[in-house]
Amino acid sequence: MKPRLSPPASPLERRAFLKTLAAGTLPLVGGGLRAAVRGTRVAVVGAGMAGLAAVDRLSRAGVKTLLVEARDRIGGRVWTAAPGVDLGASWIHGPVGNPLVALADAVGARRVPFQWDRYEFYEGGESLPAAEAREIDRIYERLHRHALREGRRAGNGARLSSAVASFRRELPASQRDLLGHIVNSYWTHEFAADPERLSLGWYDEGASLRGTDQLVPSGYAGLFGALREADEIHLSRPVRTIRHGSGGVVLETDSGNLSADAAVVTVPLGVLKQGTPAFDPPLGGVHALAIQRLGMGTLNKIHLQFPRVAWPRTPHAFGRIDRSRLWAEWVNFVPINGQPALMGFNAGHLAESLEQKSDAAIIASAMEALRETFGKSFPSPLEAQVTRWHSDPWSRGSYSSLAPGSTPRDRRNLAAPVHGRLLLAGEACSVESPAMVHGAYRSGVAAADYLLATLL
Repeated sequence: MKPRLSPPASPLERRAFLKTLAAGTLPLVGGGLRAAVRGTRVAVVGAGMAGLAAVDRLSRAGVKTLLVEARDRIGGRVWTAAPGVDLGASWIHGPVGNPLVALADAVGARRVPFQWDRYEFYEGGESLPAAEAREIDRIYERLHRHALREGRRAGNGARLSSAVASFRRELPASQRDLLGHIVNSYWTHEFAADPERLSLGWYDEGASLRGTDQLVPSGYAGLFGALREADEIHLSRPVRTIRHGSGGVVLETDSGNLSADAAVVTVPLGVLKQGTPAFDPPLGGVHALAIQRLGMGTLNKIHLQFPRVAWPRTPHAFGRIDRSRLWAEWVNFVPINGQPALMGFNAGHLAESLEQKSDAAIIASAMEALRETFGKSFPSPLEAQVTRWHSDPWSRGSYSSLAPGSTPRDRRNLAAPVHGRLLLAGEACSVESPAMVHGAYRSGVAAADYLLATLL
């Protein structure tokens, strides 16, 4: 997830409410974890960060774990395609108090501060003067305060786009095109959803951790090396149905059934929205309502490796102000790992529509944007990698958000035990850190600790 370029300033009463919800999440086991009852077996469905965290926590307590994953790899939406090429999660957001830092340190992974203030704007092939760049931030800060005021008055069904429309009417005509860029880059890219898909009252959910965001040059997936593996690992084995009850769970797959005493299901929200896997009996009540109401957005990337650096070396990122909104933001890897590489972003409806094009067409559109920005002599890439998270059958999007009609309570309800032997976990279940990898990690740990406290 791309971090906020300006810190949130939510009303105190809303933050207090969020803390109340966070305090009501699944309990952790106090003191040392108890030794497991001999023969206890827990299935974990989904090998993303939440699933791997649950396996690690349970395994360290002596529980036999069974990890079942539809993909042919572990990681889920953490996808390191090559060293330094993270096509899913990229940033460690706020290292102070972030459990991912301990994982990185345990495997000796270098963490590089990512300086969002080293950000340059380009328009029409020219770098914007510093004064004009500061004006962009000032407009955004005004927009953010306006949306917060509107959100306090709005009901849960109101859309963030309504605040954008009312703010637009306050701007002079000369700044209205610039507003489109600001909304796309500061909000659509951050939340992976367009303003009409975001709740006006709750779009700025979550609590930010302190410290400068960081990248892991060796690749995010390297952090998994700090986690214990499951006793059994089944890759390329989608779970079609989960039969559950007081006696345990049965996972039905195309290559036979797997049984366990309990299960933690970490399937992404986008897949749950598709009705996969099926639950027998079906999920009902607050779980079904949360799945229905929460939003799932798309943030897609293109990673381009070039024969030489043909852009300024020192910025960590740059933005393109263009009416098309295509490829509006890029990360520069030269100051991160020394490689002549760039990563571009599209999000929301634009990203979803672009997925329908071929790789060649997507790469061509990215190169057109770069040549419009840095000149026609800009070199062709040596390698290119494209993501399609919306159409990926095992994710159906990049990460969750609060859609109009939903509230943080839906996240807490999603994390509540279905019953004593079945829980859901993942970033969509996190109240304080939704859409974040550390939120997924903590959710997996919390689910495991609930089972340790109740089953063993």
